Amino acid sequence: MIDRGVLKYEARGVWDHKTGGKIRLPSFRDLRFDTPTRFGGLARHACADQLFLSALAACLIATFLYFKGKLQFTPIHVEADVKAKLALAGSHGYRFSGIKAVLLVRTKKADLTVARRCADLAVTYCHLTQTIGGVVPMTVRSRVRAR
Repeated sequence: MIDRGVLKYEARGVWDHKTGGKIRLPSFRDLRFDTPTRFGGLARHACADQLFLSALAACLIATFLYFKGKLQFTPIHVEADVKAKLALAGSHGYRFSGIKAVLLVRTKKADLTVARRCADLAVTYCHLTQTIGGVVPMTVRSRVRAR
C-alpha cells in the first residue's frame, strides 16, 4: 500500500577529484557542482548555495503550476527570483542571513484574479520555502501583472 502523504526522494553526491562533483538523481541526468574560487575551487559549475536557491525557485514555480492546473488557466509568463545573503557567523562559519523570493506572474487581464489566487496559494504552500522559512529569515511574496 502506498502512503500518499509521504514522498521519498534521494540524491547522492560524488566528488570529481577536483573541487566539485556531481549529484546523482535516480532517473535523471547528473547535476554538476563546484566550489567558488573564493574558497579555493575552480567555479566550473554552480555552487551548492546556488543549487539550494534554485531548488527554492523551482518549488515556487512547481507549486504555482500545480494550482494553475487545478484552477484551469494559462499564464503568459511565470518566474521566481530568489536572492540570499550569506554572512560569516563567527566560529560557526557562513550562514544565510536572509533569503528573499518573489514569484512573478504575467497573465491576461481577464485572468488576473485567478492568477493572483494561484500565486498566493503557491507562496502559502511551497513546502521548501515554508520549511526553510522556519529556520532562516525569509520573505516570500508574489507579483502578478496583466499584460
